[in-house]
Amino acid sequence: MRKVKIKIDLDKITKKVIKEHQMLKGELKRIEKLNEGIQYDANHPERMNPSLEDKLRSGEHTFGRNKGLPITGTDQNYSEKLASARFKDIINKVKRYHGIERINPQMMMEMMRIMQEVSQIETQHKEALEQLAVDIVSEEFDIPEDMLDAELLPPGSPLNMENDDEEEEEEEEFQSKSAERMEELEIEVDKRNVLNALMQGAAKKGHYIFHMVADELDKIDPRLMGLYGKLMSLADFQYWVIPDQAMGGQAGGVEKIKWEKPKDEEGNEQEEEEEEPVVEAKAWIFPLLVHELIKGSMELAASNWGEGHLDFEEQKYVIDRADTVEGEIWGMRLGPGMWEKFVACIDDDDYKLKQWFFHELSKLPAHQFHTFMKEILSNSAKCKEVIAHLKELHMADEDEELDDLIIGDEGNFEDGLDDLMVDAGINPSQDEPSDEVDVEVDYSEMSPSEIQSIIDDALDAGDFDTVGMLSKYL
Repeated sequence: MRKVKIKIDLDKITKKVIKEHQMLKGELKRIEKLNEGIQYDANHPERMNPSLEDKLRSGEHTFGRNKGLPITGTDQNYSEKLASARFKDIINKVKRYHGIERINPQMMMEMMRIMQEVSQIETQHKEALEQLAVDIVSEEFDIPEDMLDAELLPPGSPLNMENDDEEEEEEEEFQSKSAERMEELEIEVDKRNVLNALMQGAAKKGHYIFHMVADELDKIDPRLMGLYGKLMSLADFQYWVIPDQAMGGQAGGVEKIKWEKPKDEEGNEQEEEEEEPVVEAKAWIFPLLVHELIKGSMELAASNWGEGHLDFEEQKYVIDRADTVEGEIWGMRLGPGMWEKFVACIDDDDYKLKQWFFHELSKLPAHQFHTFMKEILSNSAKCKEVIAHLKELHMADEDEELDDLIIGDEGNFEDGLDDLMVDAGINPSQDEPSDEVDVEVDYSEMSPSEIQSIIDDALDAGDFDTVGMLSKYL
């Protein structure tokens, strides 16, 4: 009997040891995965500021819980994916432009000196560079030159726009609405944040657009290309090594949209004509001037973002919640990655469609906007084909709006998007199984939006096994 008892105890002990070992192994794997949130390049020892890593991991930042960002299906959340790719790209740019193997933080102190050197050259070619900035933005973003107004100023100069100093009227406090409506407005804030990030992303990419006019810049002064690269790569780098609280108030440019009468060839206003929008930009150096012109052009394209589904007071509430210094900083960090995903869905040479699509996308109500953005940001294979089909529909009737094209017969956006995919010959929908037949669902045939909808339902129900199982299909 004693031997039997010992045997039983040994079985229990063995099972306990195995269980504890498995738990420890699982915990170690979990910790290992947590530490892999930001994927650094083994060839580069540089690291971003630890406080930024913490915010990216915890989601305690502007886009941490944004409804428009997809679920990755891995332990690395979507913001960490964007941040990892962006940081690696910036590190490569700094090292390439500066011809170094390792970045010394003291290099940040060189930025003002480089800017002054650039300014000394640009001062002698001010008008030519202002016109070059207008030319390149007009061509790349399909906006008429007479709607762009650019001015280079010496570094350190005030960047106030006309009427900036006028006293603002006292604003009435926003009257809170029903709990359901306030929840909808919070989702609209998420949408506004994504729009701002796309604008910042497009503008940030403009920091290096000077490569497209290399010949013109070399004719002005062959030193400019190298100086621009050194300065702008360091400017991007600082957003990742300096914590948020130390980033506020930094600006080298400004833009606004003003309305004025069109002018004739002699510069005189045509009084009989209606006022038209003009993007006015001021900046200390050429790449920043391009940045501000692009940002203003994107803002102009998205100027009707609340049309039809938000009243004036609601739009102002959303803007006040979204257009913050912190939001702008995080838009600078993650916006370029979002913009890359956006343009990846559209043929690179079709800039007219980019502007139309961004304009129409910006007007969608938040729920519809987020559904489409998840397709775009997921880099879905369907996305490019669907937008190509949208282009065909748009070209057939250029007055047709995006929500008219992708809202289903029953007024449901998701059904309309699925119908559009079917029209484009992508993943025909499956007949729903009858109650009598046990049919195994093939999730690989579903679109990311369909998978995401099922995941959302599973999350609401606390069914985390289903969430884990479906995440691999995104």
